[in-house]
Amino acid sequence: MKKLYLLLMLFIVFASCVGATELKGGVSFNTDSAREYLQDGQTDSVDISGPYSFQNSSNVQKMVYSYNNEGVVIGITVQYKNESDKAYIYGKNNNLMYVDKYDKSVNIYPHRGYRYNFDGKLILSSLTVSKKEQFRFSPDGKLIAHSINGVIYDENGKIIGTGK
Repeated sequence: MKKLYLLLMLFIVFASCVGATELKGGVSFNTDSAREYLQDGQTDSVDISGPYSFQNSSNVQKMVYSYNNEGVVIGITVQYKNESDKAYIYGKNNNLMYVDKYDKSVNIYPHRGYRYNFDGKLILSSLTVSKKEQFRFSPDGKLIAHSINGVIYDENGKIIGTGK
């Protein structure tokens, strides 16, 4: 009987400890660790290939339109089927302006992104930590913006804007 009582007490203690343990997923970054993580995967140039002019087709997985303050379309960001690690940015005349290359699917967090101009030169790098947090850096590693829940901060933590 004592063994059964002892076993029951150990079970209760163990069960309460397991119930109290909180496991957290995700990764945290500050400006310096984000910069370092991005530079580990960065290449300064890339060969640009792909659709140089946008034409809507059945090969399009996702399209996002960009607008100016007057509500006029100024660009389209397109992700094509079977290319979850790239996005093509077309200007208002539907000609290719930029290509974003990602280290993994944009639906997996965190992921690194590198924006190249039409000539294949790096112009921007980004670390998307989650749907609510992103860092953007210039090619030389200077923080352009750190966005958390739509609030955009500069290198000193000063609010410089808001967005969606």
